Amino acid sequence: MIQSFKNVAVDQSSESKRSFYVKEYLDEILLSLRPKLKKTIIRSPSKDEHLQICSYPDAVSQILTNFLINSILHAYDPDVNGTLQIRYLLENGHMHLTYSDDGKGILPESVKKIFNPFFTTNRGDGGTGLGLHVVYNLVTQRLKGTITCESELGKGTIFIIKWPAA
Repeated sequence: MIQSFKNVAVDQSSESKRSFYVKEYLDEILLSLRPKLKKTIIRSPSKDEHLQICSYPDAVSQILTNFLINSILHAYDPDVNGTLQIRYLLENGHMHLTYSDDGKGILPESVKKIFNPFFTTNRGDGGTGLGLHVVYNLVTQRLKGTITCESELGKGTIFIIKWPAA
């Protein structure tokens, strides 16, 4: 566990592109967040333990951490257990990562603004509205990819990210 914390911390402070195994790295991120995720079921149906890409692990870590924390803070009422899913695959030289929760969902008018700086539905509880804006910038600028958000009230939220894997 300590090694996972160290690996993720080093990657979050580094901006270097390097090769890494996707499943192993996602497992390290999840392990480093385990205390915050104790009431949450995490599913990762992608089982390709040998999928290796050359990319920016610091960006992947920040993106996934932001998604996980946002789900915990916004998707569920206190004392409600949730299910989060992380799927990934490599297709035509592009990494496809899908993150979803089965929480409350987001109002349609809010989904349109979700990546805008300072947009939050949780300002009264300390939300700054910068988290998903940072995610958007990491995906589009650092990873040179795309990100979309789909959500339905009462059914949850899905983020779909695609970026070049080399």
